[in-house]
Amino acid sequence: MAQTILIADDSPTIRKIVELTFSDTDIRVESAQSGGEALDRLAVVRPDLVLADVMMPEPNGYELCRSIKSSERPVPVVLLAGTFEPFDAERARECGADTHLVKPFESDALRAKVRALLEAPARSMEPQATSGGEEVEEALSGDPGPADTELAVAVAAPAVAAPRPPVEREFTQEFVEAVADAVVRRLAPDVLREVALRVVPELATEIIRERIRELEQEELEEETDRG
Repeated sequence: MAQTILIADDSPTIRKIVELTFSDTDIRVESAQSGGEALDRLAVVRPDLVLADVMMPEPNGYELCRSIKSSERPVPVVLLAGTFEPFDAERARECGADTHLVKPFESDALRAKVRALLEAPARSMEPQATSGGEEVEEALSGDPGPADTELAVAVAAPAVAAPRPPVEREFTQEFVEAVADAVVRRLAPDVLREVALRVVPELATEIIRERIRELEQEELEEETDRG
């Protein structure tokens, strides 16, 4: 059965990009140019997933997400934020958003997130802090997919100073070790390569930034000593 996503964004360009992104798939795209229009269309369209712009006319994306998550059909919600727009990660967590994307986004990234949520709507994109064990085995069971990559990336680099999913929570060390072990044993080599491609550049960038901060501090201390 074909699935439907509802894009709620006041930008005609973004709405058209989303429509084109899924034009050659079995996913149907419905559009709304404001939060109010999106609310009106929810009962008619009955989408399987909603893309919501955080800065669109009221209700904004956070408020729309909260309404959806408290409704009888709490479908997955992906928040959309502009590159130079403020994004409130705490507010995103509170309203129950599943993940977010920064505009402009790559079509492949959008398709991957949407597919992951539609294929496993009952599984959170971000696990609760846990001790590992059966929860980890269940989370990574079956054939690996985009959601497994998201989980692996989140666990592999939880401290990287880069934009993280808004639903990210603290991981216990035991959980991290359990997931790491499950990732190595269960995920296919191509997924592991994808994790490395996404994590390593972020880690390298943060290491470089930290080294620059250390050098600047050392230079400052030397100047203080000479003074």
